[in-house]
Amino acid sequence: MILVLDLDDTLLRTDKSIGTRTRAALRRWLDAGHTVVVATGRPPRAVGGVLPDELSDVPRIVYNGAQVIVDGTIVYRNEIAPEDVRAVVRWTQDAMPHWHIGLEIDDQLYLNRDTAKPGAYTVANLPALCDQPAAKVIFLFPNGRDDVTPLLAALPATTRALITPKFSMVQLCGYTTDKADALAFLLAQRGATYADVIAVGDDVNDVEMVRRARIGVAMDNAVDEVKAIADWITPTSDEDGVACVIERLLDESA
Repeated sequence: MILVLDLDDTLLRTDKSIGTRTRAALRRWLDAGHTVVVATGRPPRAVGGVLPDELSDVPRIVYNGAQVIVDGTIVYRNEIAPEDVRAVVRWTQDAMPHWHIGLEIDDQLYLNRDTAKPGAYTVANLPALCDQPAAKVIFLFPNGRDDVTPLLAALPATTRALITPKFSMVQLCGYTTDKADALAFLLAQRGATYADVIAVGDDVNDVEMVRRARIGVAMDNAVDEVKAIADWITPTSDEDGVACVIERLLDESA
């Protein structure tokens, strides 16, 4: 069995830690010969530092499915094409010059201005970077999300927006970029299918992955869209919900 885990608000508690019960359950899962895959919206640089030792070498789906990393090597990319990056940056400069916009390129974040965002970033002339694909384009709203209806109307048809009630940030990705499709690639490389998958998540970028899994699990702190299509609902991330999933699976297979 392949257990696919989102990170924030799923495997990670609110304070970004992992409980001792969950770590023990992960060890049991791996010792039983099963597999774990991490699937997150985070960039690669923000993944390793939050993973427990038990998961340090597992495959990673990052950037909402824009990349798959195995043994430190990018084996799959589905990023935003340069022409689409250029179009979005130009539209923002013309229509919403006061907005904070950022490009995720080669595991670095480039912003058009300084902001209170935690983590490393570089303030840059974004149009000069638009000759290369971006894993994500992000819009940051420090004082609460503005009306983004004009942005959605202006998006290139080959991109899409991820908007969640959990954050004021808006993320843009390629229209076909999804954790689910990135996972399908990884499964095919391993001779597996979604029939082998238990997927656990909490946010809008987890919906299709949870829907397609043999067993799709929503955290109790998940958004309604995930709960609506899940087979199971497990306790919150602060209540070791992932441990509950693993323990149930192992007990049922015993």
